[in-house]
Amino acid sequence: MNKLSVSKLLAVALASQIHGAWAEYEELPTLIVEGEIMEPGTVSLQPGAAGALDAAEFLNHVPGGNVNRNGPLTGIAQFRGLFGERVNLLTNGMALKPACTNAMDDPASHIPSSLFQSITVYREVTPVSTGLETIGGTVQMKSRGSEFTDEEKFKLQGFGSAGYSGVSNGHYGAGLLGVANQNFRAHFSGSVERGRDYRFDRTRRVNSTKYSRETYELGFGLRRAGHEFGFTYDYKYTGQSGTPALPMDILFDRMNIYRGEYEWNMGGGWKLAFLGFYQNANHVMNNFSSRPAPADRARWREAETELETGGYKFAVTIPSVGPGSLEVGFDGDVALHNAVIRNPNNAAFFVRNFEDVNRNRYSAYAEWRGEPVEKFTVTAGVRYRFTYMDAGKVDGTPAKKIPAARALADRFNASDRRQDQHDVDVGMNFRYAVQDSLDLVLGLARKTMAPTYQQRYTWLPLESTGGLADGRVYIGDIGLDSEKSYEAVAGFDLHLDHLGSWVHDLYFEPRGFYRYINDFIQGQRTNDPTALAAANAMLPGRTCPNDPSPGDNDASDCVLQWTNVDVQLYGADIRAGLAMGDYFRLDGLLNYTRGQKLSGKDDNLYRIAPLNGRIRGTFSWRDFAFSTELVGALRQDKVADYNKERKSSDWSVLNLRLQYQPSYRYIQGLKIALGVDNVFDNEHTNHLNGLNRVRGTRDLPVGSRVPNPGRNLYANLTYDF
Repeated sequence: MNKLSVSKLLAVALASQIHGAWAEYEELPTLIVEGEIMEPGTVSLQPGAAGALDAAEFLNHVPGGNVNRNGPLTGIAQFRGLFGERVNLLTNGMALKPACTNAMDDPASHIPSSLFQSITVYREVTPVSTGLETIGGTVQMKSRGSEFTDEEKFKLQGFGSAGYSGVSNGHYGAGLLGVANQNFRAHFSGSVERGRDYRFDRTRRVNSTKYSRETYELGFGLRRAGHEFGFTYDYKYTGQSGTPALPMDILFDRMNIYRGEYEWNMGGGWKLAFLGFYQNANHVMNNFSSRPAPADRARWREAETELETGGYKFAVTIPSVGPGSLEVGFDGDVALHNAVIRNPNNAAFFVRNFEDVNRNRYSAYAEWRGEPVEKFTVTAGVRYRFTYMDAGKVDGTPAKKIPAARALADRFNASDRRQDQHDVDVGMNFRYAVQDSLDLVLGLARKTMAPTYQQRYTWLPLESTGGLADGRVYIGDIGLDSEKSYEAVAGFDLHLDHLGSWVHDLYFEPRGFYRYINDFIQGQRTNDPTALAAANAMLPGRTCPNDPSPGDNDASDCVLQWTNVDVQLYGADIRAGLAMGDYFRLDGLLNYTRGQKLSGKDDNLYRIAPLNGRIRGTFSWRDFAFSTELVGALRQDKVADYNKERKSSDWSVLNLRLQYQPSYRYIQGLKIALGVDNVFDNEHTNHLNGLNRVRGTRDLPVGSRVPNPGRNLYANLTYDF
């Protein structure tokens, strides 16, 4: 571990004093933040008092991170242009799954902001040890809980928090109560959130953006003589919540998560660790409870999905393997999906779009970390993964009444639906300390990913796409190959101290990246006459909501089939900042990603963020902290022709934050935060927002991109003890 200079320790102390007022972090070669030791090449972010609803929003504050937003509680993680299940998102170490076929309950939004503790991303090549499929990087999210102490005496731990958000008349209450000593810990936590449709231009509102969510968690742990055991039970309930970029809204989502972990520090550098989890979820959505119901009652739809999944990871760390240590592990997970669509006005109508679908992964890996020569560190790993997928037979009312749909069902049921994938990942990171203030970094990798169950087993043209929200219907391909990515990341970390009487510290951390992905899976216009005939019969007069040709009544223009193609993604992301004087600091972030299709007709990739960034100035004095933040993005005109993706305009907004944290003895844990997001109430739209699907509203036409919230005045009160 590199030693921190006195000035760097002061910078860390300053950050810890003000991080509660906004998302604050600083990365040094090795950085201690709130007791956590950061690895080189990672960025850790801690929450603040901004008006965020869930953990997904904090991805916008890390280099390379973005969020595909389909609703107030439906944020899908994006990292350097890849999103959804391609990003290995871990919630408290678990690779949780969405129950919804359109990711309305994506794991990126599982943790409410009030219970969120930290998010960590890897800026170089993601180590293979971090997950089963890491083609799009790994994002680790952690929620608050009880912590062991260093004393035998038991100590109460916890917090209480409440807040209000004006743009949606939203409010929340959250709390945690725990007890712990050096050998035992236990806690109970919970949160309740409610909000209405949010405003985006004075009196105009985005229909179907109200939300309702509750979470509760019970956990405990034991630690003695090098052994540590922990268990948590987490219950999440989401009530009626809107997803205007999707064809339905959440009626309810009920989820249970059980997590157990064990670690044995055997001494001499030997370690053994195990983590296991079980998750079940029941999700119901419809197109008539939270938005104007279709006038034709035959078009009413309600879908119910069920998920049952579990996973495990067993790892052993072996010291003194050459000039480093070796980690060997076995991990895997299994998942069972079922989904059925009904019409509450017609008991005979049904579509079993996914029936007993299995996607099971079994894997083994080995990863070495060490310093073969002075100042030169290496992380190198290899992973083998076996993916087993299968599905039951399907049926539905369209298959009984429409000959083309019957032909699709018969073809699917007669096919060999079991598919086995054997894949190998390799990842290597190199870091060389040229001097104390400068590190050079290089990462090289080959990463793979098997098809998702939607890509393989969607037998009827449907919008079950894992949250693409492009308004098109897709049909699967059972014979899809795994994606294979070849990746390089390069950059440096520069940290300078004592540059003058006014500039105390400066950091500059750029990264450039390139990915070539062979057999990338995306939708392509299908020439399958049976699928086209089924779509035209099921969707008469249908046009895509983002189709610039509203007079085209041919539904087949909306039909895409999941296909293997070759693509490339490249770009850069930069973090930089400096501390001036004793009270002021400046921090900035800049991201750029370009995605291109290489095989067949030249095209751009769908839903790629344009050049975007943020810059924040922070003034901290005594018990007060104030910041002003400018956030913006350029226009995106490099859009995907394959689904007629619309261009978007550039935008910028100004945010203000103020926090008071008294240093008086008995109320040191109190934090009062006030803020204004989008101070000038600019009407603006993030390119990654989905397109409005809610009909019958006057404020937002169907097919227009869902705008960001308008001016939001919020207040938060938190007391930690």
